[in-house]
Amino acid sequence: MGPDGKGTAQAAVYIDGQPVQYAGEITLPEITAAPEQMESTEAPPLLASMGFTVEQFNEAARFMAEAFGIFCDKLAEATRAMVDAWEAIRAAEEFRKALRWAEAANRPLAARYHHTKKKRIRKKYAKRILAWYREEIL
Repeated sequence: MGPDGKGTAQAAVYIDGQPVQYAGEITLPEITAAPEQMESTEAPPLLASMGFTVEQFNEAARFMAEAFGIFCDKLAEATRAMVDAWEAIRAAEEFRKALRWAEAANRPLAARYHHTKKKRIRKKYAKRILAWYREEIL
């Protein structure tokens, strides 16, 4: 440690509990802020060193907040789309299982579904197969 025991720390690198390398003493910089700097309206030294004023910084912060809001909205929209896609996949998988069960246990209903050409009639038999599956099998 340092002469007064503050502001420095010792560090060592360990792998599986065994010391591998001694990193030495780490000196931490002191950060102080004068109260008169915090109360003034001029830019803090860090902003001034980068060429920014407080107004420019506030404008950039508002712009970033607006961009983050738009990002959150788009993320929520994408999440809803993924949930909808997942529900469609889950429903298709449930119908696939129901059709396999109907082919094994309720051949006439499955045959009507397979031998129908019109989409709306197939849809009707698909609903019947799902109802039968949910009632009899599950």
